[in-house]
Amino acid sequence: MVLEILGLALINMEASISLKKIGKNVENKSILAGLSFGIEKGTITSILGPNDSGKSLLLKMIAGGISPDFGSIYINGDNISTGDRKLRLKIGYMPQYINLDDNLNILENLQFHGRIYEMEQKQIFERIDFLTEKFHLKSLLYKFPGELSFGFLRKIIFVRTLLHDPSIILLDEPTISLDLNSKSRLWKYINEIKGEKTIIYSTQTLLEIDNIDERIIFLSNGKIVLDGTYKQLVNKTDNLYKFVLEFKNLNDRLFNELSNNFMLIQSKRENNFFEFYGKDKDELFKVLKKVLNNNLIDVQISKVGLDTLFLNSTQE
Repeated sequence: MVLEILGLALINMEASISLKKIGKNVENKSILAGLSFGIEKGTITSILGPNDSGKSLLLKMIAGGISPDFGSIYINGDNISTGDRKLRLKIGYMPQYINLDDNLNILENLQFHGRIYEMEQKQIFERIDFLTEKFHLKSLLYKFPGELSFGFLRKIIFVRTLLHDPSIILLDEPTISLDLNSKSRLWKYINEIKGEKTIIYSTQTLLEIDNIDERIIFLSNGKIVLDGTYKQLVNKTDNLYKFVLEFKNLNDRLFNELSNNFMLIQSKRENNFFEFYGKDKDELFKVLKKVLNNNLIDVQISKVGLDTLFLNSTQE
């Protein structure tokens, strides 16, 4: 794998959130498999991965919504599975789905949330006033959930997550269905509070993680396949190239000869295309000397970026 050649290592840190060999099975399928990592207080971590990689399940377990089948999760050294209410009050969790009470208007929904989290009435109104002003939602306070679009409801859920001023904020794909202005406000606010809060958010897109240059965890098939800061991961690709050679006819003999006689990284064949990776262009020249008289049509060279790294990390 490209990942193995790059030699990326998991980050080891003293953490305010610690996962020790977490595992979860759903319908006899392993969704999370022995995850162990820590997250420092006051940092931002993005969990990146394709659908069904276990991102949402992981955040829900850290929030205490469901329990792992094995392993333990610690918040500031305390096991979340104890059900300690004071521990739960430190966490704000934004799910992907909408779970507002349709029989209450938005203001009543937020007030109800505040009371559940043991906020004083004065504090509830001050936080609602501040956050709805911040995210341009004041005009919606007396609307009912059924009257609002999914995008507006997502913003309400985000405000509700922040309402009790938690020290740990868990956001499951927070920008789904948000317009560009709303996304911008959300990331601006997250940047404003980073350092004060420990923030973990999940996403499927690399465009999201460019907003905040902190730690990135790539999750695939329930396992961590990459872990590092944005700059660290990008720097690891500095001298890596992807080469694609197109032939009129890439027969089995030629493919086997190329694959077996050169020290190529992750070589593969697709129809008449031969693809491989190399640390520098010398690898390409060695191959070219071999194939120039073998019906070579075209050569493509591209620098490997974080998107390629991500795609390779999620392949079986």
